[in-house]
Amino acid sequence: MTHLFSELKIGSMTLKNRTFMAPMSLGYGNPSGIPDASQQEYWLARAKGGVGCIITDATSVDPNTPYLGNTLCFRSDESIVAYKQFTDRIHEYGCKIIPQITHPGPESISSFFGVTPISSSGYLNSMWQPTRALTLEEIPGIIQMYAKASYQAKQAGFDGIELHCAHGYMLLGSFLSPLKNKRTDEYGGSLENRARLLIEVIDAIKEKCGKEFPIILRMSGSEKIEGGNTIEDTKQLIPILIEHGIDAFEVSGGSQYDAPNKIIPSHGEPCAVNLNEALEIRKISSVPVILVGKINSSELAKSLIDENKVDGVVLGRALLAEPEFVNKIKQNKENEIAPCASCLVGCVLEQNKKHKGACVINPFAGKEAILKLTPATTKKKIMIVGGGMGGLNASRYAALRGFEVSLFEKTDTLGGQINLANKIEGKEEMGKWVPFLISECKRLNVDIHLNHEVTKEEIENSDYDTILISTGAYPVTQNNYPNAHDILSGKTIIDKGNVCIIGGGMVAVECAEYIDAHKQGDLSMTMIEMKKQIDQGEAPANYANTMRHIATIPLKPLTETKLISIDNGNVIVEKEGQQQTLSGFDHIVFAVGSRPENKLYEQVKDCGKEVYIFGDAKQVGTALDATRDGTAIVLSL
Repeated sequence: MTHLFSELKIGSMTLKNRTFMAPMSLGYGNPSGIPDASQQEYWLARAKGGVGCIITDATSVDPNTPYLGNTLCFRSDESIVAYKQFTDRIHEYGCKIIPQITHPGPESISSFFGVTPISSSGYLNSMWQPTRALTLEEIPGIIQMYAKASYQAKQAGFDGIELHCAHGYMLLGSFLSPLKNKRTDEYGGSLENRARLLIEVIDAIKEKCGKEFPIILRMSGSEKIEGGNTIEDTKQLIPILIEHGIDAFEVSGGSQYDAPNKIIPSHGEPCAVNLNEALEIRKISSVPVILVGKINSSELAKSLIDENKVDGVVLGRALLAEPEFVNKIKQNKENEIAPCASCLVGCVLEQNKKHKGACVINPFAGKEAILKLTPATTKKKIMIVGGGMGGLNASRYAALRGFEVSLFEKTDTLGGQINLANKIEGKEEMGKWVPFLISECKRLNVDIHLNHEVTKEEIENSDYDTILISTGAYPVTQNNYPNAHDILSGKTIIDKGNVCIIGGGMVAVECAEYIDAHKQGDLSMTMIEMKKQIDQGEAPANYANTMRHIATIPLKPLTETKLISIDNGNVIVEKEGQQQTLSGFDHIVFAVGSRPENKLYEQVKDCGKEVYIFGDAKQVGTALDATRDGTAIVLSL
């Protein structure tokens, strides 16, 4: 039996197991600073799912200084009472809960309502807004804010706190990091001086809350960027921080400004990305060391504990994808754990679009209060046409509701376009979803038909009550030139020569990466894109990794460039109002998007049966759109 389920003691707090839920800002907050019913159900689902301790999102010590909008905070005695009711509910599941206490400092959005954010030294923050240096006279008041908020957390029934001091980020992080702290007074310069504010905050919290009140410190083992704190710097601080009362270390890594892909490890980043630093810290630490950073499989979570590498594991997006992650390990149902593929499409990219965070493989994430998977009251026989992500996901949930489900796919392979994306180096993790969904459909007795193209007549003459159509989309091209899908599927092979790729979105970039990875001779590529940059639409951390890779391959992007025509292999474009001809190409490939494949739906939508269309067949979008829309239909039946 794994030691993952052995107790863990942190200060006066004893966890039932060694799993933590990471704080993840997903836009679920509200102006009151108190979790509403929706946000509470999101955390309660993970408490029910067996996690040992939940670390809630960033909780500002200053209610008037928010982080990313509706930030958690304690505004009044009434808010403490409301929080206590929430923490009591979490405790009913034997789960501990602590807030991540922070002053947003430079990352405050206060600049958007006329107040300049504070930092260690004046600089542009991660939102490109100016900050100002905190004055010596202001520091004692800030320290007392930390102490007061921590005491309010104690009053509200929290089991301890996590103190945020990582990533050169927020106020304490901006003081600790030499990348950001350029002060010349006693709070700047040497490592000892840069850590002074952190230590004074710890002392104040312990004095206010009592030495027994647990403090977990989230810090970067290394900032992983030249000029930032190294693991050797961090190791110097460990005994000092323990002496002042830190009860455990959560080892993260990276710098928000320079290495965000190390903070939210994305495609191409290794799992357990901060493990080496955690191992070094654990050698000298007399208190528990817990690890965060792409721990996204049950095998990895167990091995980190069983091999005595760390004392606890902090799960983030793995718990978005699967709230029952911990319980399913305990119940020997690991094959039923919905996998995180590190895509960042729902949890990060949706927020960039000003939406709340979501999850491709778990459409219920963040909507636990309003979406319920209940047994069907009316038994129906359901035909699902199209075996891509949308069709597979809809089949799974329809079967879970108790419907009799048949899934039809016209090719010999399930998975659709995801099978193209996961062929790119660094994006192999995208391949986790399809095998999981196939396994689930088989476990739930979905009747799967491959190499079966459904016709209008078949639907009209069938005894199915409900038809769900998710037939995907077809790529756009001109004059029979190959498209990016032809390249990624291996239908068309380009392994050398001078290549022009029309289009510069994510699929176009993947096409260029694929061609380069399979080259057999001299290769050069030109990419024509109308927008200001290529690969728009990827989450920032994934984009950073992609751009680093693109810089190493023979690709010349021409942005803000419009295709006019193609004539005998010559590509006529317009840039800055001037036309020019690009010539000498051996191959031309189109990667300009897709159009819905909705012919079958148009034929049968009025056939007298319940007929629905979703996914790319309805409107070209992402895998998130397909799974979310298909789930909504299934829940409505």
